Amino acid sequence: MWLVIASIFALVATYSWINSPGKNRNGQLALAFWALTFMVFVDHVIGWLLEGGEGEFLEIGLEPFVLSLCMVIPILAAWEMFVAFDKLGVKFVKPASAKDAKAVEE
Repeated sequence: MWLVIASIFALVATYSWINSPGKNRNGQLALAFWALTFMVFVDHVIGWLLEGGEGEFLEIGLEPFVLSLCMVIPILAAWEMFVAFDKLGVKFVKPASAKDAKAVEE
């Protein structure tokens, strides 16, 4: 269920990015969901192979669904915060390089 939910969110985010490129940072959201999908896929494959290739590959039930939502909600919250900061015009300061630090000391 984790893999299915993550894949659905990744596909929806990618579709919204394709239909409105450059708006609301949908590319970053799609990238985050594809990363989640890949991580869950690797987790499922390794777990399934360690069990000897037996049993269910995809779990279906209420608990896996709730866990899927617990993985999706932080990604949506971080993306929403990023979009809000971008709309407000908040600039993140780049760390000073060693060359710039020496110039300030002199």
